[in-house]
Amino acid sequence: MLYGVFEVNIKCPKCDGPVPLNGPWEVAHCDRCQADIDIPHDYWIDIFKDTDEELRTGETAEGEGSNSQIFGTFHTTMMYGRLKPYCPECKTELDVDPAKAPYVHKCPKCDRDMPVVPVPDWVKEGIPPATILVGGTLQGKEEGGEGEAPAEPIAFSCIKCGGALMVDGTERVVPCEFCGVKVYLPDDLWLRLHPAKVKERWRIGFDEKVPRSDLEDEEE
Repeated sequence: MLYGVFEVNIKCPKCDGPVPLNGPWEVAHCDRCQADIDIPHDYWIDIFKDTDEELRTGETAEGEGSNSQIFGTFHTTMMYGRLKPYCPECKTELDVDPAKAPYVHKCPKCDRDMPVVPVPDWVKEGIPPATILVGGTLQGKEEGGEGEAPAEPIAFSCIKCGGALMVDGTERVVPCEFCGVKVYLPDDLWLRLHPAKVKERWRIGFDEKVPRSDLEDEEE
């Protein structure tokens, strides 16, 4: 199995805010303007096709990578390379088993969990050697800007009557139980309740024994 490692970031088409893509997402979410961004399948297929080719030809050796900026569907800043899975916490190399996917691989040294899932069907159809996603996620919309809320509600004062409101992050607009006015939670409080996503490394495992469909077409 050859592993391509990725760190991908795009500019939001609406506000130019940074939007991390921590997996082959079909929909991403901008934390700055709250826009949902459709990510075309072809965008990912082109990236994975080039990566698979470089890994197969040995153009990129283990531990090597490149930084790239792509001006096309999106303004993309990307780091990609060849790197086997390792624990992001203690850097221990992980012996991932593609046959078990989907499952959670636990680091043998520090017990950190690493999700291992099959690539989506549309990725497999476009790039047959692509097999598993390691350390990334398949969804962006639900996760973007919506981290886990605090265990305890946060007190916030009504802007009209000063009454104490207990907010838990389930709604951005909260009705005041004292005067009835609807209070819109400010950005700093909302981000505390829903921390913005940060860019993370993730991997696609390519099965070098599986031929690429585009190479088969060329042979015909």
